[in-house]
Amino acid sequence: MMNQETSFECPSCSSDKKVPHDVLSTTKKKLVIRCTLCHTTQQVALPPRFKNLKLRVIVSDYDNSHMSWLELSALERLHIGDEFIVENSSVDAVRITAIELDGGVRTVEAEAESIRALWAQKIDKVVVKIAVHSGKTTKSHKIAFDGEKRFVVGDKERLGEVARIKIKHGPLFDRVGQSASAKDIARVYIKNTTRRSADRNQFSFTRHKPTQRR
Repeated sequence: MMNQETSFECPSCSSDKKVPHDVLSTTKKKLVIRCTLCHTTQQVALPPRFKNLKLRVIVSDYDNSHMSWLELSALERLHIGDEFIVENSSVDAVRITAIELDGGVRTVEAEAESIRALWAQKIDKVVVKIAVHSGKTTKSHKIAFDGEKRFVVGDKERLGEVARIKIKHGPLFDRVGQSASAKDIARVYIKNTTRRSADRNQFSFTRHKPTQRR
């Protein structure tokens, strides 16, 4: 999710000059690093710049939002699209949607120590917009799903068949077999092939065939 890199002398290939190292792990006193040139791993004292800090995270949960905190190393680099767990009054899986620096400047990536606030979307439970077409009528619903729930074009469901899937800031899937997770979907289009009412309480996606009528 997040990558860290630092510069240290390498006892194997560069004992007199600092070279890039990947950070493998950190403790309160130690840093485990690996040379990017020769892949030698070593343990060094934790530099002051690797102090931990707390970042403010504004979490969007559909129409609502709340503030949480993310604790991490000051030099960890964050990118839009990174996913992680934040905690406050609740524990949420979220995805970064915006990174704000001092002065309100927005960027696509930055080191934690330079970030003023993170904006994120809750992805463990998401609300998906559903459009159900039945003849000349279209009914819209907003239904909560697990963020990892997959929708597949062509699947037969209680209210009909998944006809199209619109991806957030992305393409429209309309070929049979194309699929996406609920956390990535802006809207699902359903073709109602039954006479059943499109009542919200009847809405239930299943991956098995509908029960045969007796």
